[in-house]
Amino acid sequence: MAEVVQSKVQPIEFEDAEQVIHAIHHGDVDAFVVMKGTDPQVVTLAGADEPYRVLVQRMNEGVLTVGSDGCIIFVNDRLSELTGFPTDDLIDRHVATLFGGDPPRLVPDASLEASLLRCDDSQLPVKVWTRPISIGDKSATLVTLTDLSVYRRAEQLAAAERFTRSILEQATNAIIVLAPDGSITHASLMAEDLAEQPPVGRAFSQAFPIEAYNTADTLLERFSPKELDHALATKPFHGVEIKFRSERLSNRVFLLSAGPLLDEKKLSVGSIVTLTEITERKHAEEQQATIASELNHRFKNMLSLVQSLAAQTVRSSETLENFNDAFSGRLQALASAHDLLTQTRPSGIGLSELVTNVLAPFRSRDERIKASGSQIALPADAVVLLAMALHELTTNAVKYGALSNASGHIDIAWRLVEQNGSQVELTWQESGGPTVKRRAAGFGTKLINHALRDLGAETEIRFDPQGLHCTVAFPLQRTSAP
Repeated sequence: MAEVVQSKVQPIEFEDAEQVIHAIHHGDVDAFVVMKGTDPQVVTLAGADEPYRVLVQRMNEGVLTVGSDGCIIFVNDRLSELTGFPTDDLIDRHVATLFGGDPPRLVPDASLEASLLRCDDSQLPVKVWTRPISIGDKSATLVTLTDLSVYRRAEQLAAAERFTRSILEQATNAIIVLAPDGSITHASLMAEDLAEQPPVGRAFSQAFPIEAYNTADTLLERFSPKELDHALATKPFHGVEIKFRSERLSNRVFLLSAGPLLDEKKLSVGSIVTLTEITERKHAEEQQATIASELNHRFKNMLSLVQSLAAQTVRSSETLENFNDAFSGRLQALASAHDLLTQTRPSGIGLSELVTNVLAPFRSRDERIKASGSQIALPADAVVLLAMALHELTTNAVKYGALSNASGHIDIAWRLVEQNGSQVELTWQESGGPTVKRRAAGFGTKLINHALRDLGAETEIRFDPQGLHCTVAFPLQRTSAP
């Protein structure tokens, strides 16, 4: 039985197993302390029959002794654990059979890496260290095997963490990694900017208070905040349009998606949640829907107007030729007005541009038609109505008024006046033409009154002897469209 030797010599601390083995081999150690949990055990070497075996059985590394013929003489229990083979199955095996691929060369004091074969045919990365020893009068080689899988795993995890962090830092979308309980383990820089609180360590619903963008979408309403956290961590979500409850982000729209995060065994260890901003896309979709609705509205109005023009022109025309001339001119005015809308912008055009366009076919080099006024942008729904009214006034002037002789003139002026909000006042004054005679209101006059009434305008037409006078006052903004 080993004898405990007390010594007043200061204990020596060794950094690794190689130094310990070297010290034992050279007789520098009398005893050593082995920690098992929190209870230290003192093992003495003085007087022990096999101090070498006592030491290596208590080491964390796998240890074996190889004879001069390369066969294994002794292994400790730790090596049996690493290989999965019973100790007796390892004794007398050639050391080279323990390794996969090219076995390491047992060079004294050299540290090499190799792959240790296990009983299930898997391979374990190990560090191999060798040193010559003497057992009695026989020479042998001490071999220690250090399990590198833990270190490799730690290196892989560190590399994966660095890789993940670099992706999250460069991502333009908000990316959130959730643990199975719904708590946030990682978040991209974009996600951190969106979060109401520092996200890591918090539940998703705490850091990102969200709700459905479309009130008709009831998917999110099915979950309480805690249930939503669990659902995002365990169930796939695809393309859910959401918005944030916070005032800071209330005008932005995001697409919420979530998918499982799997480990190397294809088991779920959480999920990856993405928030992709689609604010511009939603605005474009809404604008497109508005334009489509507006075009549909204009198309219906245009068909109704053409139908009315045809019916009224037939009733007021004495001959087919008269009908053709009148109807063609009115259709041309209608087409010109729509050309203006499509060639400029959906929000409308300027009043000056509209007047110029409508009157262009009737203007001559001596400028018998003069137009002046301030810059006023017309709403789109006012363009067609005003164009039709101006066309009828011009046609009347050509047939009966100032443009029916060589000396007549037309003065058109407009201005912006304030009366219950912004209003436009436009005046049409003819002079120098034939003496105007009062006539019964024809279709042109009725068309003017009808069109401008739809515009919300107040119209006054006077058949003064010196020339027709028309005043139109209409609001720039109306509570309802025609």
